Amino acid sequence: MNDALPEVVGAIGEARFAPALARYLHDLCGAEHFAAFDFACGELSEVAACCVNPERTARERVDSYVKQGWWRRDPVMLKARHMLDTSSAGVIQVDWTDGAYRDLRPTVYPDVRDRLLLCGRVADGAFGLSVLRNDPHTPFTRDAIERFGQSSALLLALLAKHADVCRNRRDASRALVALGDIEDCIAHSRALPRRESQVCARILYGLSSTGIALDLDVSEETVKTYRKRAYQRLAIGSERELLNWYLGRWSGWRSVLPHSALH
Repeated sequence: MNDALPEVVGAIGEARFAPALARYLHDLCGAEHFAAFDFACGELSEVAACCVNPERTARERVDSYVKQGWWRRDPVMLKARHMLDTSSAGVIQVDWTDGAYRDLRPTVYPDVRDRLLLCGRVADGAFGLSVLRNDPHTPFTRDAIERFGQSSALLLALLAKHADVCRNRRDASRALVALGDIEDCIAHSRALPRRESQVCARILYGLSSTGIALDLDVSEETVKTYRKRAYQRLAIGSERELLNWYLGRWSGWRSVLPHSALH
């Protein structure tokens, strides 16, 4: 087993995931740089990217590739999208003699000697992992390409898990921003009557008992009564437990919303 693998697994969801995966890929097949992507709804978003020497990571190239749409003109990405529709996983080696690279090569890959792209589906997602070797080093060896391909299921699973953890973390950071969303999420759970739901939503939003009373046009004693009843229904005893209960339902609630409602 590659000695760097436990470090990659332990870094899932964290900033150190990219450097750890870069070291793992270097040990596995000699890759000097990687960029991982999520193919979602016909678009491309970055999952992680790093050089085996992190300070040399070509961030501006990765950003331009994704945000300026260079990937749409990349022949290997067209092959990848076709492969995702027809098979579970596969490795493509870039053919630099393809005329379409005439513009891409100097802009995105000026110092690249060889490039492999692994793409495949895992769970409900589709991911791509691009690994590169730079000049003046040799291209990927046949054995290196074989090892990379044999690790495809593991690599795709790592990317999917990292993307999922990061996505859920972003969702959690937005979970307490809009009072209307908090109310809708709690209402969707059907765990509380309307008034108790409104009080709990405002507790989560950060209002004091006085603020909740003013907002709902009721007395503070009424607020305390609704809060006590809600806590009893949810079998909880504190605001922290209320927050944990709510966050446990947030991602599930967002997953049932139409895409247009999330923006």
